[in-house]
Amino acid sequence: MSKIIIRNFIKQYLFFLFITEVFRLFFFVVYFQKSAQAGISEVFFSFFYAFRLDHATVMYLMVIPFFLYFFYSIFRRKVFLTINKYYTYFISILVAIIEVSNIAIYNEWGIKLNYKAVGYLTEPLEALHSARFAVLLTGAFALVLVSLLLIYGVNKLKINIKEKPRFNIWFTLLWFFIAPIIIFISMRGGVQEIPISQSQSYHSKDNFINTASVNTSWNLFYSIRQNSLYMSENPFTFYSLSEAKKEVQILYDFPKEKGISLFTIEKPNIVLVFLESMSGDFVDELGSNLHITPGLSKLIKDGYLFTNHYASGMLSHQGISAVLSAFPSTPIASITKQPGKYGNLPCFVKDLKTEGYYSSFHFGGQLIYGNIKAYIYYNEFDQIIEGVDFDANIPEGSLGHHDEYLFTRLLADINESPQPFFAGAFTLSSHSPFDQPVNNYKDIGGNYKDMLNSVYYSDSCLFDFVEKAKLQTWYDSTLFIFVSDHSHPSPFEFPYYSKEVRKIPLIFYGNVLKEEYRGKTFDKIISQTDIAATLLSQLNLPHDKYVWSKDVFNPNAPEFAYYGYDNGFGWISPKGNYAYLMDGQIIEYQFETKSDSLSLIKTGKSFVETLYQQYLDY
Repeated sequence: MSKIIIRNFIKQYLFFLFITEVFRLFFFVVYFQKSAQAGISEVFFSFFYAFRLDHATVMYLMVIPFFLYFFYSIFRRKVFLTINKYYTYFISILVAIIEVSNIAIYNEWGIKLNYKAVGYLTEPLEALHSARFAVLLTGAFALVLVSLLLIYGVNKLKINIKEKPRFNIWFTLLWFFIAPIIIFISMRGGVQEIPISQSQSYHSKDNFINTASVNTSWNLFYSIRQNSLYMSENPFTFYSLSEAKKEVQILYDFPKEKGISLFTIEKPNIVLVFLESMSGDFVDELGSNLHITPGLSKLIKDGYLFTNHYASGMLSHQGISAVLSAFPSTPIASITKQPGKYGNLPCFVKDLKTEGYYSSFHFGGQLIYGNIKAYIYYNEFDQIIEGVDFDANIPEGSLGHHDEYLFTRLLADINESPQPFFAGAFTLSSHSPFDQPVNNYKDIGGNYKDMLNSVYYSDSCLFDFVEKAKLQTWYDSTLFIFVSDHSHPSPFEFPYYSKEVRKIPLIFYGNVLKEEYRGKTFDKIISQTDIAATLLSQLNLPHDKYVWSKDVFNPNAPEFAYYGYDNGFGWISPKGNYAYLMDGQIIEYQFETKSDSLSLIKTGKSFVETLYQQYLDY
């Protein structure tokens, strides 16, 4: 019995995997012209990079067969085998429907099948009317043909067991305890800290290849799960949408006027470093008394510090998209996890590329977290370096290579880069579990001691990088931007929804800064999303498409910052601030006058309503 069950289980697994790979091949054949442009090697490696996500997806499908075989091993009733056979019919045909639909939709949308397609099921007549008759006929014929072939294939598998085997208690126990462990590890993509996501399949500079590499069924059901509660319904409907949009328009409808000009040259190189979890609470110049960032303090003395800069979100992928695409963090959902949505976002790195900039992004760990890898690949960085690209003999911690090795690799690669360049980097040593190679710089912080020491270590690595950069030929032509991706709880223990938690450092630094701005501060309230418009304006480049971003040096620009968290949002302005929870509570508020409170509450609610609606519309 044991050999038969194991053999049949593997046969089912391979059959589901075979269906997936055949449809990927069919996708390449249907879009032969795009495949040919990408090249045969790119097509070949697509299958290689797709395997881990395909394997994880198929293992999800094998959960029910596991239980059916388990019950069969105990009761030895063929009804369990019959159910398994029809389950295999159903899954095979369902995968076929998903894959054929994906092939058809890609021609119209240019993206993979996602949750939006489910929305069309509520309006089947509209969907039929909008589709061309030839497409419908071809699709229907293909589905019928494929379904018949799949039913034939399932029958050829012969997963029914003819003889009635003897009960084997040892096999049943081993099957029950060992198989789930294998299945679970496979479903999450391995034993690594971060579970598998669509990013695992991203590897190419050609987005067509990346799209083909992502498992279609995984992408669809992940998209549905991410949007299941609010697939087409805005949870923030305080006013009519037109009224909310008018309120938001007022925020950005101000006379466009160029403010100060910071740089000595027109096209500086740019090194932008995302500092993992670097809260304003850790920087003395932003109100800290912990003295754990002496490197940043030295840089601030010759740099330009934004003293009232606030993070848009609570997580790394939210911060990165807020900076590069100027899209604010939405409560509940995250746009970087939605390939069908972030394709609608601008990215200022693409704008720089049109101006001749070479672009790169460096990270010492796995970029799959929050689907950052897919987002970065989509935005066509010329060079993308992550943990697997480092030399194997370089020490690493739980999350990847520590910051000293990240900056060593970054410096080496910049030295080989053409100018002008944009070099993005993302630190990781100040992320839990805080296992940086040198411990106990500071014996402070209580429960936060490990975190504070990791910040101290990361800060020293950053400062060392800048000191080494000063010896390079490109240094005098380079702008350095240091910004946190988000903040982190600190010994001050502010509530997670408070504005104090959201304050993070933003520093412009380098010899490209004019002398009169070195060591100076900018004290107005600004958001991460304002970096895009501000930087592009300083480079004399248009920024109209960054609708949620403002040039903070424009003397007419209003002061405000929005931030989102899982179950609400916050609003900050010179006249007051507050946080809002989805249950309707206004908390952590402070207003100058009652009229200010009414005005600011309406503005903030209008902002999140309009923002979330745009997220849904993408």
